[in-house]
Amino acid sequence: MADTHIQCDLDLLDKLTVILYRTALSASAVILSILAWEVETGTTALVIAAILATTTVHIYDKRFRWLILGSALFAVTWLLAGLWAPLALGAALFSFSALAIKEYFCFQIKPLLLTPLALAGFWFCLILDQNQISIAFSMTGAILLAVAAFSKWRMPMHYDIGDKTKYQI
Repeated sequence: MADTHIQCDLDLLDKLTVILYRTALSASAVILSILAWEVETGTTALVIAAILATTTVHIYDKRFRWLILGSALFAVTWLLAGLWAPLALGAALFSFSALAIKEYFCFQIKPLLLTPLALAGFWFCLILDQNQISIAFSMTGAILLAVAAFSKWRMPMHYDIGDKTKYQI
C-alpha cells in the first residue's frame, strides 16, 4: 500500500498498472451486480478481473501481495481445470475481499470492512441455492466495490504507487 505523501516519477508501466488495477476494481463491481443472474459467465469474468487486479495492485508487503495474488491464481487454475466452478468463484471473491480491506486502509471508509461479509454471504447463499438472498448480498458487494473503485479513480495516480524503494520482492 502506498504512502500518499510521497510522489515519485511514474513511468509508463506504473501508469498502466494503476489504470489496470482501477479498471479491474470497477469491473468487479459491475460483474458482481449481474453475477447472481449469470453465474457461469459472471464467474469467468470475475476470475479474469481478480487476476488482473491482483497482478497490478501495489502492496509493499510481499506476504499480503502473494496471499491475494495466490487466491486469484488458484481461481484461474481451478476454473481452467474445469473443476467445481463455485470454488474458483469463492477464491476470486476472497481476492476482492482482501483488496477491499486494503482500500479501507487507504481511505478509512468503514463500510468497506463489510465487503468480505457481503461477498462471503453471496457465495454461501449461491452454494445453498438461496437465490433471493444471494441477490441482496451480490448487490451489497457490488455497491461496496463500486465505492472503493470510485474512491480510487478520484485520487492521483502516484497515490497508488507511493515509495518504490519500499516494495519487497
